[in-house]
Amino acid sequence: MEFLQKIQVIERVDRLIKLKSTGTADDLSRRLCVSRRSVYNILELMKSMGAPIEYCQITKTYYYSYQCDFVLGFVENQEL
Repeated sequence: MEFLQKIQVIERVDRLIKLKSTGTADDLSRRLCVSRRSVYNILELMKSMGAPIEYCQITKTYYYSYQCDFVLGFVENQEL
């Protein structure tokens, strides 16, 4: 997976986690059209970047243990 594709997948997973609609790893792999192993790799990458990802056995979905945002990009510096 190329860098930009990986970022796009992370952004999509971030949105799904915030909506609490990832489902299981198998569900997420089908939704993203990637292997289950790739899902675990993506989640581990996100965790290594500081994402507080947890899994709920009751609702069968991934969630953030506290509110956070994934931000990657450039912003214009504003002069004071």
